[in-house]
Amino acid sequence: MNTVREHFVPQGPKGSLLAGNLMAYRKDPLQFLIDLQQNYGGVAKIRLGPQSMYVIYDPDLLKELLIAKQEHFVKLKAFQEARLFVGDGVATSTGEKHKRVRRLIQPHFTRAHIQTYAGQMADIVERELDRWAPGQRRSLTDDISNITFAIIAKTLFSLDGDEYARAIREPYETINRMCAERMRQLAAMPLFVPTAKNRAYKAALQSLDQSVYAILQERKRNPELGAGDLLSVLIEAKDENGHGMTDQELRDELMIMFIAGHETSANALSWAFSFILRQPEVERKLHEEWDRVLQGARPTAETYMQLTYTQNVIWEAMRLRAPSFFTGRSAIRDVELGPLRVKKGQSVLFSPFAIHQNPTYFPDPQSFLPERFEHDLLKRIPQFAYMPFGGGPRGCIGNHFAMLEMVIALTMIGQRYRLRLAPGHPPTEMEPLMTLRPKNGLDIVVESANG
Repeated sequence: MNTVREHFVPQGPKGSLLAGNLMAYRKDPLQFLIDLQQNYGGVAKIRLGPQSMYVIYDPDLLKELLIAKQEHFVKLKAFQEARLFVGDGVATSTGEKHKRVRRLIQPHFTRAHIQTYAGQMADIVERELDRWAPGQRRSLTDDISNITFAIIAKTLFSLDGDEYARAIREPYETINRMCAERMRQLAAMPLFVPTAKNRAYKAALQSLDQSVYAILQERKRNPELGAGDLLSVLIEAKDENGHGMTDQELRDELMIMFIAGHETSANALSWAFSFILRQPEVERKLHEEWDRVLQGARPTAETYMQLTYTQNVIWEAMRLRAPSFFTGRSAIRDVELGPLRVKKGQSVLFSPFAIHQNPTYFPDPQSFLPERFEHDLLKRIPQFAYMPFGGGPRGCIGNHFAMLEMVIALTMIGQRYRLRLAPGHPPTEMEPLMTLRPKNGLDIVVESANG
């Protein structure tokens, strides 16, 4: 495809005098990003308001950005709005702070340690499925979100997810939509201006904080409740000067784990079901694999590796509907990326969602074809041609955790029930908020797995 050539001068859509390409982006962010790749190849130059920036699609340039020259960049300044609620945790912090926190968290996300969570994950899925019954009409997206939230709460923080789910997730919904809206504005209204939207935004932030700080205080009063879990490790951690993490720092880590950890997995699983329920052949192949590998037993860390078609269904769902659809970096000094000269303060953007639509690496890119991931596809294409979990030192620390929980949840739901889209269900549209989610969710009717 369209790779970036030597002495390549990036081009891009002209846009308006004042807003540049901002209005086109706001109108349809996903199509805007796809069109850039189709029309301008491996890299495009755009302008959002007064700021000119590059959008990179070329895998080699992305590798240079995210690995070889990652020290020259920080998380995108335009996305700092999100730090109002996720704070300065492992996903948003920079420099030495990021390295320090990642070192603390990393042991809980090694492949070996994650396998120890498999039994708890399956217990939680089973508990949630006990609440379902054949004949019910349910919101599958809400149910899956309940499952992924409960898994994060229990495995990492030794918490009963039911107790905290509503207190955290309801204000998050308000913040998620408002934050995405503010990020697409040329000049968002400062939060100190007491508009109705700003008051609702600040009230949701306050409610979220109260819930998370309550969790922290409870744990500090009763440290025995979660001996050895991630929260206890963070609370007990000391730096080289003997200083522990402040309550604000602990709050930020909990927030990013709760929100990013359950939201992205829930969206990816929901998208997987949106494709499965419209393609009977995919559903048939899944059941064949579950019957052959599991023979009625529930999945475990050991059988996970044998559920290759199930994994491929999830990989393909994340190809077509990458949970993190758009992100980027800002240069902290002048730097060259291949033929590009990026100035200090300039932004470099990339869209996993659009990158995954490249027909060079994914023929017939709009079709849902889990079989494309067979025969070691990911070893045959460039490293950054497929990046649902990001990449480089700032890649998602929880990628193995997410894959294990998604395979377990998808398999156990399918083993126990046959799901059908509710009568008259419209096509599932994409809603690009902080992550890419199914607009209006998926409504399903539950049937017995045995017919």
